[in-house]
Amino acid sequence: MRRYLCLLAPAVTLVLGTSAAARAATITAGTAIAISPTAFALPIQIAGAVELSAWEFGLSYDPTDVEVDTECDPFADTFCSLTTGFTTEGEFFAAGAPFNLLNPGIVELDPILLTQIGLLSAVQGAYGGVPPAPSGDGVIAYVRFLIVGTGDSPIDVVDPSVTENVVPEPGSVWLLTIGLPLALRRLIVHRPRGR
Repeated sequence: MRRYLCLLAPAVTLVLGTSAAARAATITAGTAIAISPTAFALPIQIAGAVELSAWEFGLSYDPTDVEVDTECDPFADTFCSLTTGFTTEGEFFAAGAPFNLLNPGIVELDPILLTQIGLLSAVQGAYGGVPPAPSGDGVIAYVRFLIVGTGDSPIDVVDPSVTENVVPEPGSVWLLTIGLPLALRRLIVHRPRGR
């Protein structure tokens, strides 16, 4: 019996672990949207989300080339908000408006010069609408940047994190509801006698 359990336990762990990992949503930077010759909005996209209830990311950039536009005008630009400033909500969570939460993030500064060091951290969003939360692909946020150089340097997503309601694959559901009880029954029925 121990031999069968030793074989069965890793198989169950493998199936359950890989089904959740294979479905994890990804957060990436999209193509810049020009606002003016010196400003653009960077869409941040989610792909493969399953009932996405919350997300978080940071951005790494070259501060000698681009800077987060911390002084944008919310009355003149749709990519600037009166409440969240340089980070605005994307269309992905539109069904939850106006109850969604959005934290615009923290622009990291040099402690002496008080200039940007090239890191926007802890940008966060949470779905506040009626369940289920949205699934699929789309834009979760826009971040407004100023061009201070050529504007050609890469902007990378760092420390992405998602909270989603991952539904197990049909094979995993079958294994847990039918296959596992049958396997355990077989172990009990075919247990060697006299031990």
